[in-house]
Amino acid sequence: MVGKRTFIGWPFLQEGFVVAVSDSLFKYEQMVVIPGSPPKIVANPHAPQGLSHWMMKAQRIEQHYSKKCGVITGDVKVLVHVQPLKGSMKRLESGAFVKDYEGPDKEVEQAVQMVISQVASEDPRFLEQDPPPLSEEFPDGCKIFFLGEHAYGVAAQVASTSNDALSVILAFFPSDKAENDKFKAIVQNRVSSQYYPSFKAANMLHISGRALSRITSSFMVLTSDSTKNNLGLSLKFEAKSLKVIDYSRKEGRHWEFSEKTIDLIREYKVRCWWHAGKSDVLIGFAHQAKFPEVFRVLDQNGDGTTIYDCN
Repeated sequence: MVGKRTFIGWPFLQEGFVVAVSDSLFKYEQMVVIPGSPPKIVANPHAPQGLSHWMMKAQRIEQHYSKKCGVITGDVKVLVHVQPLKGSMKRLESGAFVKDYEGPDKEVEQAVQMVISQVASEDPRFLEQDPPPLSEEFPDGCKIFFLGEHAYGVAAQVASTSNDALSVILAFFPSDKAENDKFKAIVQNRVSSQYYPSFKAANMLHISGRALSRITSSFMVLTSDSTKNNLGLSLKFEAKSLKVIDYSRKEGRHWEFSEKTIDLIREYKVRCWWHAGKSDVLIGFAHQAKFPEVFRVLDQNGDGTTIYDCN
C-alpha cells in the first residue's frame, strides 16, 4: 500500500499518494536503507509520547465519521498517511503531464477502512499524458513568444518542426532595444529615490504628524455657505492602501513620503498653486489664499477635528 495511490474523503473521493502506514506501535515508511539500492519498507517505532498521540488521532477520526457523517467505522487500528493530489497537473521539461501531490506539510491521516484503492471512473482532468509531438503542439504557422536569451519576449512564428527542435521566425526590430534602454534610464533617474517615515517628514516640514496625515489625504472643510472643499493633496488612500508613485508608499502599517512630497508641501504652504515636476500636471489649487486660517491651525497643532470658515 505504501508508495501507491489511494482515494480518501469518502464519499467525496480525492486522490492521494500513500507515504506511510502506522499502527499504535510503529510507522511503516518507504526508505532507502543502502545507497544505490531500491527503497524498502522500514518500521520505525513511535516516540515515547507517540502512543497516546496516535490513539487520540484514531479516536478523533472515528468520532468524526460517527458523529458528523453517520458512518460506523469500527475501531481504528491502522492509519494511512496520505499526501493529497494538487488541483493541477505538473508539466515536465519533456512536455509530459504528471500528477503533482502535496508536500509533507499537507499530509493527512485516514482510517484504513475509509480509503479506496480503485475507482470505477477516473477524473479525465488528472490523467497523466506522454509528451505530445512538437508538430502537434506547435503546428507550422503557430504564433508564439520567444523566450531565448537574445530576444526574450519577442513575438515569433513557427516555421518548421523536427523531432526535438523548432525553427522560428522572430518579429524583432532593433529600435525596440533602444527604446527599452531609454525607458530604463528614465526609471533609474527618477528624482524621488529616498523616502522618509511620516514622523521624520513632519519634523522636516515643522508640522505635526496629524497635520501631515490630513494634508496628504482627503481633507474636507465646510464653509459658511455649506459647501465642502477638499484641501487635501490626495497623495495616499488609507482605506485601500493606495499610493501615488514617486510621492508616497506604505511599508507595513506606516506611510513614507518622498523628497518630492516634502518639497510639494513646502510650496503648498507659501504659494497659491504649483505644477508637479516636469510633466506640468496641475495638482493644487489656491486653497491657502482662500483658507489661511486652516493652514495656520494645521501648522500649529494639526489636531483639530472641526475647522470652520469664518468669512
